[in-house]
Amino acid sequence: MKRILLAFSTTRYSRDLTSQALQEAESIRASGEEVQLHLLYVLESKKLDEVYRSVGEDAFLGMGPQNEVLDTLAQEHHRMARKRIGEAADKARTQSFEVTVVEVEGDFTERVHAAASEQAFDIIYVTRADRPFISRFLFGSECEKVARLVRQEGKGTVVIK
Repeated sequence: MKRILLAFSTTRYSRDLTSQALQEAESIRASGEEVQLHLLYVLESKKLDEVYRSVGEDAFLGMGPQNEVLDTLAQEHHRMARKRIGEAADKARTQSFEVTVVEVEGDFTERVHAAASEQAFDIIYVTRADRPFISRFLFGSECEKVARLVRQEGKGTVVIK
């Protein structure tokens, strides 16, 4: 049995990576092995808190309207991420894969690493944040941190896109 983890978050999603994970699952199944697909959705509370602090503390819209705008933004991020997870799960189920969906709150790197450490996955798919190459080069990448931690623990192969 091969196990694949596909990690999404409030701000991270890649249609290409989802397709790549499903193609890999199909390839594994074609070789005669069973495949389990695990979809992990991380509600990035820190990211939303950062937005709240950067906009909310100034209260340039007034406290009441500002809080409503920020709450609406958080709900919209969450709604879109859940929609994407649902689409990926539906697509996988349409292809007759066993699918598990887990929703957690917290830091993307920590939660993906925890999932990889707690369970045995053969392949872990993670999506980069939309940052310029130079920024990733100078300051590192959360996805690369996950990959490094997973490799050190021998917990599977990480695919980053």
